[in-house]
Amino acid sequence: MSEKVQKKIFTQPLFIIFALLTIVGLVCWFLQLTKGLQLTHLNNYNTWGLYIIGFMIFTGIAAGSLIIASSAYLFPAMAEYKPYTRIAAFVGAIGSVVAAGLFIIVDIGNPERAWHIITSANIASPMFWDTVILGIYVILGIFYTRQLMAVHAGQKEEKSLKAISIVSFIAGLSVMVTSFVFALQVARPLWNNPAEPVSFLAAALVVALALLLIIFAILNKSGYIDISLEKLNKLGKLAAVFLFFELFVVLGETAIGLYAGTGEEAEIIHWLVTGEGAPFFWIELIAILAGLVLLLSRKSGALILGSAAAILAVFMIKYNLLQAQLLNPLITYAGPPGYGGGEGVYLPSFIEIGVAVGIISLGGLLVMIGLDKLSLGIKSGLNMSGLERGIKSKQA
Repeated sequence: MSEKVQKKIFTQPLFIIFALLTIVGLVCWFLQLTKGLQLTHLNNYNTWGLYIIGFMIFTGIAAGSLIIASSAYLFPAMAEYKPYTRIAAFVGAIGSVVAAGLFIIVDIGNPERAWHIITSANIASPMFWDTVILGIYVILGIFYTRQLMAVHAGQKEEKSLKAISIVSFIAGLSVMVTSFVFALQVARPLWNNPAEPVSFLAAALVVALALLLIIFAILNKSGYIDISLEKLNKLGKLAAVFLFFELFVVLGETAIGLYAGTGEEAEIIHWLVTGEGAPFFWIELIAILAGLVLLLSRKSGALILGSAAAILAVFMIKYNLLQAQLLNPLITYAGPPGYGGGEGVYLPSFIEIGVAVGIISLGGLLVMIGLDKLSLGIKSGLNMSGLERGIKSKQA
């Protein structure tokens, strides 16, 4: 490969933008480390904010990507996506897991103590199992991507992927464990909900499908892959199905809380729907509905917009899940009361936004480098399996 080709990716505008934003994120994180978490808008009530939302979303993308990639080799209805599974697995294993892990690191006031998660592990804690799952996603994702590349190159037979595909599918489903960090907190009535594990799984599939749809559409336009509009439409419909489930959960929780009128969870729902949190709730609802309409469109541009709306919808679902409960604690602390005490709403600080943008940009850089260096596309006949190449070679 010529030096000119080697340097091509590093001169692309998108790569340069991602690199600059990554530097901005590093600067913001340095300021946070040196000045303390008081630069964020987190406090004794709202202990989890933008960073934890980022962790949930990118853990979901990692899990959902593994489910989508493995489904192509487990379910006949998804077999048409086999040529694109290497991209899905790589996006999940590298870009998404790295981003998810970094969001946890920046959320820790003293990240140099992160090793205590291992040395002082509490196996009864859902947070410990979250860490284990992230590690599994990295190892499994890299191994699965290498296996998919070997099959694509004709070095292995497709049937060799059966076992690893089953393992990857089960690992993807284990994203429901992430919800246990919330669902097992009995003193948080909005979180202590048996629907949370399934909701987390549905949200993971929504963001993974939406992100991959955007990536596939862009790569198709650039000529890196060749994917039909019909296949993109199918991904859009799948994302719409899981997004509709999220709408069902949101409306169900809202209706129950409003109908009850009083009670622990009812007060939180009222705060969210008609109180200080109302603007965020209605943004969430509008994003869900817009995503559903656009994802069912047959136009590429509308599908991309629908995917963006779906990602925004899941972001707002997680955003409201955190702030509605944390700003309305069941047990009050010293100071202003939690219920109706003027706690206000949570808006991320510029430092938090800068760090988050930097992490996302770093994930984008890793994906771009992987797509360039690992030749994961199917351009110029690379979509042929080893068998197809062998047949054509004999015919020649």
